[in-house]
Amino acid sequence: MAPRSFCVLVWVAAASALTCSFSPTGSTGGPAGQGGASAAGHGGGSTGAGASGAGGVPGAGGTSGNQTGGGGSSTAAGCMPGATGLQITDCGYPMTGGTALAAVVFNESEVLAGVVPSGGAPVAVIRAFYNDEHALTLGVRRVIVMDPTSGTTMTDYPVSALTTDPGMVTDPMLGTTMLTGDNSGLDVSLRPMWPALFITDTTADPNSRAGDWQEGGVPVGPKAVFGSWKGAVRTIDRTVNPPTVSITPDADPMQNHWNLAGGDPVPMGLADLGFGAEARFEVPLAAGHSYRLQVMVHDGDQRKVGGDSGEACVVYCAGGAGGSPPPMCPAGSMACGPGGIDPMLCPSGTVCANGCCISSTIVP
Repeated sequence: MAPRSFCVLVWVAAASALTCSFSPTGSTGGPAGQGGASAAGHGGGSTGAGASGAGGVPGAGGTSGNQTGGGGSSTAAGCMPGATGLQITDCGYPMTGGTALAAVVFNESEVLAGVVPSGGAPVAVIRAFYNDEHALTLGVRRVIVMDPTSGTTMTDYPVSALTTDPGMVTDPMLGTTMLTGDNSGLDVSLRPMWPALFITDTTADPNSRAGDWQEGGVPVGPKAVFGSWKGAVRTIDRTVNPPTVSITPDADPMQNHWNLAGGDPVPMGLADLGFGAEARFEVPLAAGHSYRLQVMVHDGDQRKVGGDSGEACVVYCAGGAGGSPPPMCPAGSMACGPGGIDPMLCPSGTVCANGCCISSTIVP
C-alpha cells in the first residue's frame, strides 16, 4: 500500500473553523500555529520536530518506523473546554519496556483517513473516517472450528448487513464481541475486529495512556456506521500442529468512494481509494476534562502477520454521554487497567487486553 496523507482533525462545536493538520507518514511535524505533532514512520521515514502553535504544545519528533520506541508524541498539555488540543497522527507505539501489547505493530494505520472529535457537554461525538482499497471490516460474523475429533462446527453471529450500497446503520451489530475462547471477536494479536474506541482521562496526567488498548483499555463500539463495510469469518484449525487462527473478510461490495449515505461531511483533502466509511462514536466524557482518544479499525483484506489493523489518537476536551456498552469480562477473568488491577499484575499466562486479564495464547 502506497504511503498517503493522514489527517487528524479536532473540531469543537463552539469554534467557527476546522483545524486540520496533514502529515504524510514518516514526515516532519505540523507547522507553527496548528499545534501539530509529527507522525511516526511506518516502515521508514525521517525524524521531524513539530512546532508549537495556538491551542497546542510543541510536537515531539517522529521516529523511523524501523526503530524501537514509540512513534509520535503522546505528550499533551491540559486543554480548555472549547479549545483545540494537540493533534497527533499516531499513538506512540510500538514501544519496548511497557506491557506485552505495547510492542504490537499496527501496519495499516493509514486506513484511518481522519478522526474528528466534536461537541461539548452533555454529548461528545467522535467520527472516524476510513478509506482503503477494500471495505471496512465491521466484525466477525462466523466462527469455524476444525477439530480432528469432533469435526467442523460453525457458529454465526449477527453483523449488520449492507442492505444498500452505500448504506447506514445505527447501533450496528458487530458480530461476536467475546474476548476469549474459540468464538472470540479478536484478531490473533488480541485486538477487536470491530471498530473500537479507547478513552483515557488525561486531566490529572497529560501523559497518561491508561485507557489505551495497549494498557488494557476497554473497547467502546460505534453508535452508527455509514458508507461501505462487510463481515469476516474466523477459522480455528486444530487439524494441524500447532493449531492456527485465520481471519477471512467477505468479498467487497461495490465501491462507494466517499458517498457515506447520510453520514457526516467528509473533511476536505482526504484521499479516495475506493471504499469509504465513517464510524461514529458517542462517549461519556466529563465537562472540562482532557481526554486521549484512541480509534482502532481493521481493513478488508487481513493478509499481514498479526492482522491488518490501524490506530490513531487525538487529544480532546469535551463532555458527553451515551455510547455502546463495552463487552463484559469473561467469567473467572479479572478486570484490569482503568477500574481494575494494574495490567502488570495479571496472572501468569494472561495479558491485560480490552480491560480483562485474558489468555495470551489466542488458541486455547
